[in-house]
Amino acid sequence: MSSSFDRDINRADTASVKYDGRNNMFGTSEVIPLWIADMDFAAPPAVTRALAERAAHPVYGYTQYPDSLYESLIDWLRRRHGWEVQREWIMMCPGVVPSLHAAVMAFAEPGEAVIVQPPVYFPFFSAVTNTGRALLQNPLRMENGHYAIDFDHLEQCAAKARMLLLCSPHNPVGRVWRKPELKHLLRIAKKYDLLIFSDEIHADLIYPENKHTTLATLAENPITSLLPLHPAKHSTSPG
Repeated sequence: MSSSFDRDINRADTASVKYDGRNNMFGTSEVIPLWIADMDFAAPPAVTRALAERAAHPVYGYTQYPDSLYESLIDWLRRRHGWEVQREWIMMCPGVVPSLHAAVMAFAEPGEAVIVQPPVYFPFFSAVTNTGRALLQNPLRMENGHYAIDFDHLEQCAAKARMLLLCSPHNPVGRVWRKPELKHLLRIAKKYDLLIFSDEIHADLIYPENKHTTLATLAENPITSLLPLHPAKHSTSPG
């Protein structure tokens, strides 16, 4: 069940966006491909074995989500993040970007303002602009060598916005937001009736000295949560 993390795997000519797409993106293949979130480690043996067993069946029809998937997801969130999730809260989705777009369209009307906190994963911006919502930027501040939320400016934005797209832990600055910071966010959200969409896809990729806090566990009235197939989640929590 162990995995090797020092094995160099050649991914050329595998239709890899990260490697085979370099020439289209940069005009040359002579670059180190650090431009896309794509692991170069081999998948765990249990995963490749399960895929091989499924592929051995010759019919690839439509499939449903088995009960075991929901059970594993609920158990993971409870054990790893202390979040008790009900099955009826879960909506499977194809990935982060479709979830961002779906949430913006579901909870903000065309023309309403949605807050993002740059520097941040670029689809946060396009999820707002592509759907006809108004983009409000609340840039993170550099303080003592690390990024922090500008809460004073955020409150000014919240007074005229419908939603905040929160990245927690933050990509790309790497901040794991601490519980007091998240509680401050929720106080602002409650004051201005601001809905927070919390993208927590990187919740399980943090250093041991840090602890991720799921925003929904702090909210007074957490509502529908959108969970992708990854054990981490996307949750919408009002203040």
